[in-house]
Parts: sequence; C-alpha cells; structure tokens
Amino acid sequence: MMSLPEGGVDAIELAAMQTPPPGLHGGPEPETRPEETRLNRTALATLLVQHFSNSWGLRTAEFGVYLLLVSLFPDTLLPASIYGFATTAAGIVLSGWAGRLVDEHHNLRVVRASIVIIKFAACTMYAATLVLLYRLPPASDSTRPWTTSLASAMFALIVIGGCVHNLSGTTISVAVEREWVTSIAAGSSAHLTTLNTYMRRIDLLCKLLAPLFVSLLTTAASYRFAAIFLCGVEVACMLFELLWIEISYRRFPALREAQAAKEATRRVHARDEQSSDSRASPLHVLAWNRVMERLKSVLLDWREFAQYPIFLSSVAISCLYLTVLSFDGTMLSYLKAHEYSDPFLAGMRGLNVVAGLAGTLAMPFLERKLGLVRAGNWSIWSEVLCLLPVLITLYVGAPADGSRGPAWNAALLFGGMMLSRIGLWAFDLCQLKELQLALAAHPRRNSLTALQYSLQNVADMLKYILTIILSRPSQFKYAALASFISVFAGASTYLVYVKRERGHVFHHSLGDMIPLLGRKTR
Repeated sequence: MMSLPEGGVDAIELAAMQTPPPGLHGGPEPETRPEETRLNRTALATLLVQHFSNSWGLRTAEFGVYLLLVSLFPDTLLPASIYGFATTAAGIVLSGWAGRLVDEHHNLRVVRASIVIIKFAACTMYAATLVLLYRLPPASDSTRPWTTSLASAMFALIVIGGCVHNLSGTTISVAVEREWVTSIAAGSSAHLTTLNTYMRRIDLLCKLLAPLFVSLLTTAASYRFAAIFLCGVEVACMLFELLWIEISYRRFPALREAQAAKEATRRVHARDEQSSDSRASPLHVLAWNRVMERLKSVLLDWREFAQYPIFLSSVAISCLYLTVLSFDGTMLSYLKAHEYSDPFLAGMRGLNVVAGLAGTLAMPFLERKLGLVRAGNWSIWSEVLCLLPVLITLYVGAPADGSRGPAWNAALLFGGMMLSRIGLWAFDLCQLKELQLALAAHPRRNSLTALQYSLQNVADMLKYILTIILSRPSQFKYAALASFISVFAGASTYLVYVKRERGHVFHHSLGDMIPLLGRKTR
C-alpha cells in the first residue's frame, strides 16, 4: 500500500484505504448475517418505480434526440458528433461540482431540483427539433442545410439543453444510484449487489423499450408527432417524480439518518469557516479565497482518488467509453447511412439490451464462483473477444455508403455487438460494486465518485473528437479501430488492478484456472 503525503486524508480515511472491504480481493463473499435486516420490499418498490421513470426519460432522450438529429441532417455525422462532444465536455467540467452538490446539500432537495431541470432541458431539446422539423425544407436524397441561421440557432439550443440534461442526470445518478443505494445497503454486501443489480436491470429495460417506443412513434406517426408526444411525456413524468421521490425517500429511515449525520458534520465545518472568514477583510478577497479553496479541494480530491487502488479500475471502465462500437448516436448515424430502418435499428438495439440483461444475471453467479475482482476480469476480456469480429466486418465485406453488406457481414456485426454487451454489463456491475466498497467509509465518497464520471466523460469526449474528425460514414471503420484499441487498453489496465488486488493474474493449477467447474478461489 503506497504511503500518503503529509496533509492527506485523516486517520479514518487511511484506515479505510488500508483495510479492504470483504470480498473485494476476489475472496469469498461473507455470508449474510442472521441479524442483518431484510430490505423492505415496499420501500424498494417505490425506489425502483422512481428510478424507472427517471431512466425512461433519460433513455428516450438519448435515443430520440440523436434520431431527430440524424433525420434533420442525414448527410453528415457532424451535428450528432458536435452534440455529443459538447454534452460530454460539460460533464467533464461539472461532474465534480454535481458530486459536491450531493455532499454539501440536502439530497432530497437536490434531486427534486434536478428533476425539474432535467425535464425542462429535455422539453427544450424536443421543442428546438420541432421548430426545425416545421421550418426546414423537406430532406431530399442527402441534402438538408444545417448551417443556416435558423438551423444554427436551434442546434445551439439543442446542445445547451443537452449539456444541462447531462449534468442533471449525473446529479440524480450520484444522489440516488450511489449515495442512496450505499446508505440503504448499510454495509451489507448482499444488499449492495441486490440494489445495484435491480437498478442496472431497470436501466437496461429502459434501453430496450424506450428506443422501440420512439421508433414506433416515428414510424406509425411522424417525427413531428414524436417530438410533441415525447415533450408531453416529460412534463407528465416531472409531475409524477416530484411527488413520488418524497414518498420513496421517506420509506427509508436510513436515508434520513444519513442526511442528519451529514448535516451535523456540515454545521461543524460551517462554524469553522465562519470563524475563519471573520478574520478576512474585503469582499473580493473573500470571493478569491473561496474560489482558490474550491480549486484546491478539486485538486486534492483528484490526488487522493489517484492514490486509491480502485483508481485503476475506474480508468479501465472509462476506457470503455471511448468507443463507437455501441448503439449510441454515432453508430446509429453510420447505420442509418447504410439504409437500415428505424424499426430494425430499434430491434437490434433491443437485442443488445436483452444481452445486457443477461450480463446482469451472470454477474452475481460469476461473483459467487470467481470473486468480485476476478469476475470483472473475465467479463471485460469477454467483451474484447466479442468485439473483434465486429471490427473485422468493417474492413472485410463492408458495404459502400447507401447500401447494405452481405448477410454474413451483418450477422457478425450485430451478433458480435450483442454478445459483447453480456461482458460489458457484467463488468459494469462488478466495477460499480468495487467502487462502492472501496469508498464506503469515505466522508466525501460522492465527490470522489463523481471523479469517475469525469474520467468517463473525458473518454466519451475523445470519442466525439474522433468522430468530428472522421465525420463521413466511410471513415467510421477508422474510429472503430481506435475504439477497439481503447477497449483493449481498458482490459489491460484492469489486469494491472487485478495484479495489485490479488497478487497474481493466473493460477497454477487447472482447477483454479477453470473455477466455474469447481470451487471458488482467490
């Protein structure tokens, strides 16, 4: 364990760093103790309903906005790439701030404010696309001006709305999926796995159903009707979530207890800051000192986070975000250029989500057989292997723009993508639990957790820089090659993490190397 510099974390944090949580190194998970309280099923149901409503809005906007952009500007990947780049850059700059909001303010108030903001941002994006759908001339073969004054203004509004939407989504995710889930689990590894798995399955279910729903609207009605209807759904969900989130919050006494403890700690810090500020003189000096304190706090958070062994695991999962080999807006634009219909793409995306759901089912089984860290290793490398044939299809038998490739090419492309989702989502759950266990005792765990969001956003932004440079559909294969290299680099980084956590990567005996056929080993 590396030593910490002077002035680093206090004794409690140091103890947390030096004493790994049970099960983190890949050893046997502790059995649930008889005295452990069971999760309240009614309370859990209210939380999951709230999470479903929030995830539904996120996933419909994720698919719908890109689909609308592609329909508006079918001749280039550039608008979708610029949109993705800008929203990701906002996440990089402001994710840490979102984490501090959760740490420093009442969680319920932060979440409720974020609900209003995220729904308003989504409605703004749908309204801007609706203006373009009515005012721009109908799309011809592949011509639709997007550099006119109207298009530029509305596109800027879409981008700004996307940035606000992304930041609000991050805030809700940190508060509910990280802070609330950790508090509700109350130190129980079994409860943490259960809560994380349910949350991820809801995410994947929304990833499956939301694109099908959006595609149904665009196919059965029109893009204009879809934009209007989705805007109405956002308003209805906002009203529902504002009421339901308080019901869900009050169902869990652990959340109120955790909030009371945070407020007590914050009052002590506030008194210390007040006595310190009273010695300072002019207002501009106070403002400057506050800015410098914030900057220093961010730098110290990064330095401290980098000293944790879990940092390598965070870097590994962040590398998976630098990829166009997923059903996001960039690949969607590429596939649309090859004459794949909206219902077909929604169906393929749905199959990928079903595979992801299989990954969430496989993760608890792999954890029991292999241990948490080793299960993550198997999962991430299975993703690498499954993406290899996908990369090959973009170079061998790849279709020209405006046409489809042979059947075997499409089968390898969509089949490899689907199988890779099993490893991806199993690894995502493994890494999430590793992060929660590693930071469970940290007083600023939300601030440090938000730094992983920043790492992921950096990788995401690099992806959009890549697709801005390689904006033509014919250049997609080069972006795919860079993506595969990034995923491979993430898997290799995770191997280093495995080595540090377990002391070795490979076992010597055959029985230990194939643990799924026998007992679990470290």
